[in-house]
Amino acid sequence: MSDRLNQTPGHRMAGEPPARTRPQGRPRPPLASLQAAAGNRAVATAIRRGAGTAIQRAGGTAQLPPGAVVARATAAPVDDLQITPVTETERPARESGGGADTAAEQQAAVDEVAAQKAKVTEASLGRAAAETEVWNASGEAVEAHKKAAEARGRAHRLTTEAEAAERDGEKSRADADLHTGAARRKTGEQRAAEARASGFRGTERGKRQEAEKARDDERMYTERAEKAEKERKDAEDRAARFQKLADEAREKQKAAEERVKRLQKEAKEAGEKQKAAEAEARTRAEAQDQALQKAAKAEVEAEAEAEIAERVKQWAAAAEAALRQAGAAQKDAALRKGEAGDADASKKEAEGEAAECAEVRSTAEEQAKKARELAALRDREADEAAQERGKAEREAEKHKEAADKAMEQAAQAQAAAQKHENTAQERRRQVSQARAEEQKHAQDATAAQNRAAAAGQRQQDQRAAQTTASDAMSAAKKAQEAEKKAKEEAAAEAAKKNGTEAASTDKAGQSLGKRVGGAIKKGAAKAKPWIDQPDTVALRLSSPYSGTHRAEATKLGDTGTARNTTIQQDVENPINLASDFTGAFNDVVTYKDSVGKRHEKGPASHGHRKNVNTKPLAGTTNTLMTVNDGVKISDNLIRTAKGASGVAELGDASGALTVAFSTLTAGREVRALKNTRAQRNELKEHFKGEVAQRGRKLQDVLNELGAANTALAGTSVRLAAARPGEEAEALQAVENERTRIDGLRKELLEHLAAGRDYAVEKKKRKLTHRSLALGGNVARTAAGAVAIAAATGAVSGGIVPGVMAAGTALGLGGLAAKKGVKKANKRYNSVRDYQKHARTTTPQEGTPASEKPRLDEDGRGRRSDAWKEAVMVTHAIKQGKRQLNAQEIYAQAAGPAVPASENVPDDIRRKARDFLKTLKCGPDHHNQTEPEWEASLNDPDQQTEWEEAIAKALSSL
Repeated sequence: MSDRLNQTPGHRMAGEPPARTRPQGRPRPPLASLQAAAGNRAVATAIRRGAGTAIQRAGGTAQLPPGAVVARATAAPVDDLQITPVTETERPARESGGGADTAAEQQAAVDEVAAQKAKVTEASLGRAAAETEVWNASGEAVEAHKKAAEARGRAHRLTTEAEAAERDGEKSRADADLHTGAARRKTGEQRAAEARASGFRGTERGKRQEAEKARDDERMYTERAEKAEKERKDAEDRAARFQKLADEAREKQKAAEERVKRLQKEAKEAGEKQKAAEAEARTRAEAQDQALQKAAKAEVEAEAEAEIAERVKQWAAAAEAALRQAGAAQKDAALRKGEAGDADASKKEAEGEAAECAEVRSTAEEQAKKARELAALRDREADEAAQERGKAEREAEKHKEAADKAMEQAAQAQAAAQKHENTAQERRRQVSQARAEEQKHAQDATAAQNRAAAAGQRQQDQRAAQTTASDAMSAAKKAQEAEKKAKEEAAAEAAKKNGTEAASTDKAGQSLGKRVGGAIKKGAAKAKPWIDQPDTVALRLSSPYSGTHRAEATKLGDTGTARNTTIQQDVENPINLASDFTGAFNDVVTYKDSVGKRHEKGPASHGHRKNVNTKPLAGTTNTLMTVNDGVKISDNLIRTAKGASGVAELGDASGALTVAFSTLTAGREVRALKNTRAQRNELKEHFKGEVAQRGRKLQDVLNELGAANTALAGTSVRLAAARPGEEAEALQAVENERTRIDGLRKELLEHLAAGRDYAVEKKKRKLTHRSLALGGNVARTAAGAVAIAAATGAVSGGIVPGVMAAGTALGLGGLAAKKGVKKANKRYNSVRDYQKHARTTTPQEGTPASEKPRLDEDGRGRRSDAWKEAVMVTHAIKQGKRQLNAQEIYAQAAGPAVPASENVPDDIRRKARDFLKTLKCGPDHHNQTEPEWEASLNDPDQQTEWEEAIAKALSSL
C-alpha cells in the first residue's frame, strides 16, 4: 500500500491556511496605486478590444551614480494624491464577425496574462538581485566603516605613541647627560682613593717585611732553643742510658758469678754422676752375666759396655762443658765490671752537657720571645695600614662602580633615546599608513554605500514593479476566467438554440469508452488499498497456519484436518488473487500512462520516468504472484473435489513461482539498500552545524525578513545621503537591520535543517524496512525451494515448508503490520491534532481553503472523525509532517516570483536547491536544463505541482 498523494487544485489539504490575499497596506512608492489602476483599465480595454496593452514598468533598474543616489534619496517626494490622467484610444465599432472577435479577445487575455507573468518574473528577479546587492554592499559598507574606524583609531593610538616616544627620547637624552657628569665626578674620586690606597699599600708592605724579618729571627732563636733542648734531652738520655748500661753490667756480672757457681756445682754433680754411672754399669754387667744364656752372653756384654761407655762420654762432655761455661762466665763477669765503670763516667759527662744545653735554650727562648713581640707589633702596624688601604680601595671600587653605573645608565639613556626616536619614526610611518588605509576604507565604504543605496532604490522600484505586475496579472487572470466562463455559457445556449444535440450525443458516445476506462482505473486504484487489508491478514496470519497444518495432516494421513485446511485456503487464495491481480493491473495501467509522458518536463515528469523504470519489474512480480495464486486455487479445487493429497506438478509450479517473485523482490531490495545508504550519507552533508528547530511559522519569518530587507534598503539609502555628523546614526541603523536579518537567516537555515533531519530519519527507517523485507523474501525464497523439494519427495516431513512460510510471515507480516499501524496513527492525528503539521507557508494563488474539521470541547478534532479517518485507507493524508517539510523546502528553494519564496536570500535559496537535487528533484530528474529548472521553480503557477513532487520524493525515501 503506497503512501500516495491524491492532491488536485480542487482538493485542499487539511489544515492549510486560506489562500493569501495580497496585503493592501503594503508600502508603495509614489504613483504605485495609480499605476495599478492604470494597469487594470488597460487589461479591461485589451479584453474588450482584442488589443493587449502593456502596463508601464517602474524605472530605476540601472545602477545609479553616487550623486544621483544622494539626489534621488534627498529629493522631495511626489504627491501621492496627484492624479495623472490615463487616456484610452477610441473603441472601434464591433463588426459582424463575433466569433473572430471572441477568439481574438481570448487570445489577448492569454497573452496579457503571459506578459504580466513575464513582468512579474523579471521584476522579482531584479528585486531579488537588488536585495542581494543591498545585503552584500551594505555588509561591505559596514565592514569598510569598521575597518576605517579601526584604522582611524589605530592612527590616533599610533600618533599618541609617537608623541610619547618623542617625549621619552628627550627625557632619555637629558638623563644621559646627567649620568655622564656623575660618571666624571665619580671617576675623579676613584683616582684620589686609588692614590691613598697606593700609599697605604707601601706602608703595609714595609711593615709586613719588618714583621717577616722579626718572625725569621724568632724562628732562628726558636730553632736554636729547640736544638739546645734537643741536645739537653739527648745528654739526659745518654746519661740515663749509661746508667742503665751500668746497672745492666752489674746485673750481668752478678748473673755471671751465679752461673759460675752453678756450673761448678753442675760439673761436680756431673763427676759424681759419672762415677755413679760407672758403678751402676759394673753392677748391671754382673747381673746380666748371670741372667743371660751362654749363646748371647758375648753380644749382651758388648751392648752393655757400649751403652755404659756412651753415658760416660755424655756425662764427661757435660762436665767439660760446664767447666768451659764457668770459665767464660768468670771472664764475662770481669768484663761487665769494667763496663759499669765506663758507664758511670759517661753519665757524669752527659749530665754536664745537659746543664750547658739548658742554659743555651733559656737564652734562645728569651731572644725568640722578643722577636715574636716585634713581629706582632709590625703585624699590627701592617694590619692597620691594610685596613686603611682596604678602605681606600673599597672607596675607589665604589667610585668606580658608581662611575661605571653612571656610564652604563648614560649609554642606556642614549640607547633608549635612539629607540624612542626610532619608535617615533616608525609610529609616524604607521600613522601615515593607517591614514592611507582609513582613506581607502572610507572610499570603499562610500562606494559600497552608493552601491547599496542604488541597489536599495532598485529594490524598491522593482518591488513596486512586481506589485504592479502582480496586481495586473491577477486582474488579467480573473478577466480571463470570466471570459472563459461567459464563452462556455454562450456556447451552451447557442448549442441549445441551434439544435446541436446530435453532435453532442456523438461526442458523448465517443467519450463513453474513455469514461468507462477511467472509471475502471479509478476503481482498481481505490479497491487495491481495501483489498490489501484482508490480503495481509490472509497472507501473513492465516496462510502460514493453514499451510503448516495441512502439511502435517498430509504427512500423518489426517484427512479431516487436511480437508479443513484446504477449505480454509479456498477462502485465502481468492483474496490473494484479487490483491495481486489488482496490483498487476494498476502497474500495467501506470506503466502505460507513464510511457506516453516519459519525455515530458517538469516536477511531475520524474514520476513518469520512474514508473517506466520500476513498474515493469513490479508488474512482473505481481503477475507471477497472480499466476501462483491461480495455481494454488487449482490445486485446492482438485483436493476439495477428489479428496486427494494434491497434484505434485502444481506444487512444483507454486514453489517455482514463489522462488521467482521472491528472488526478484529480494534483488530489488538489495539495490534499494545500497542506494538508500549512499543517499542518506549525502543528505547528512547538507546544512552542517545547523540545529533543526521550528520556533515559529516559516511564513512569519519570511515576512519579517522581507520587511527587514526593505528597511535595510531604506537605511542604506539614508546612509549614502547622510550628512557629516549623521553617518554614525545611519550606520548604526544599517548594522541593526543586518543583525536582525542575520537572526532571521539563521531561522531559515534551522527550518531547512528540520527538513534535512526528516529526510535522514526517513532514510534510516527505510534501511530498517528494506532489511526486514530482504530477510522476509529470502525466507520466502527458501520456503518455495523447500516446497518444491517436498512436492517431489526429496524432503520428508511436510512441516518444513510450513515452518519456512511462518518465517516469511514473521518477516513480511510484521513489517506490513507496523507500517499499517503507523499510517493509521498518522491519519488519526491528521484530524485529531490537525494544527500540529498545519501549513506554515503561503499556498499557490487560487487554491481553495481547506475545511476545518469539527472540534471537540478541548479544541481538538473530534475523536469519532479521527477514527473514521484512521481506517480510510483509500487516500493519503492531505496535510501531514511530510507535506509540511515539502512545503517549507519548496518555499526556500522557489524563485522570488513565488509569493511564498519572494523574501528568501539568494545564498539560502541556492543551498535549498542543492538539497532538492540530493532529493532527486534536480534538473536531471525533471528532464530539464538548469535554466529551465530554475524557471519552473520561479513559476508561481507550478507551486502545488512542485510541493507534490517534493512530498513524493520524501515519501520515496
